[in-house]
Amino acid sequence: MARDGAATRERLITAAEQVFAAQGVEQANLRDINRAAGQSNNSALHYHFGGRESLLKAVLERHRKETDAWRGELVAAQSGRVPSIEDLLVVAVWPLSSRLESSSGRCYLRILLHIRRRSEVRTHHVYNTNSTDDLRWTYAQLQSRLRHLPESLRDERLGVWIDMSQAALGSRAEDIDRGVEQSIDNNAFMNNLIDMGAAALTAPSTLVAPRHIPVRATDTTVS
Repeated sequence: MARDGAATRERLITAAEQVFAAQGVEQANLRDINRAAGQSNNSALHYHFGGRESLLKAVLERHRKETDAWRGELVAAQSGRVPSIEDLLVVAVWPLSSRLESSSGRCYLRILLHIRRRSEVRTHHVYNTNSTDDLRWTYAQLQSRLRHLPESLRDERLGVWIDMSQAALGSRAEDIDRGVEQSIDNNAFMNNLIDMGAAALTAPSTLVAPRHIPVRATDTTVS
């Protein structure tokens, strides 16, 4: 009986990955998840998980164990040295690259993008409350490398880069699932994402040296 229950839970998690990725977390129809998991009883999901948020947590934990372990190894490799911005960006996002290799992992990347759009995550901007210590350390180190920016801009710029990287990963995952031919392989894609991130974070700020914008001419055309 316990074995059957565990199998049902796994089917529900797999179905939730697909439905959350396709429909969004809040928008997902829980009946669709039950149906995709082969459950004729619509209460199966609530019986095993209690509701949407607990099921989402189970979906995320399926992938986070591996990515967090990899990130921990990358953080440990920085011991005794001062990591560059590129090193820190590798720690932040490279562990997610393995998720591009499977359908399940690609669903996870698309779900992360849906979660990033949640209002409570946007309030924290840089990281959400479920961020690991390794990820928080990485973001703190990145912020310390942005001393060329006004303090008010550091979180903003780092948050925008996180948005950019998660959008790029989610979009690539979706394109792969749709069969869209990719011009570069996943390794080159990740390297380019790191290069773009380093360039974006180290770019000068017009809050320090304001950009001159020509005054727009007023339209004086008489009708």
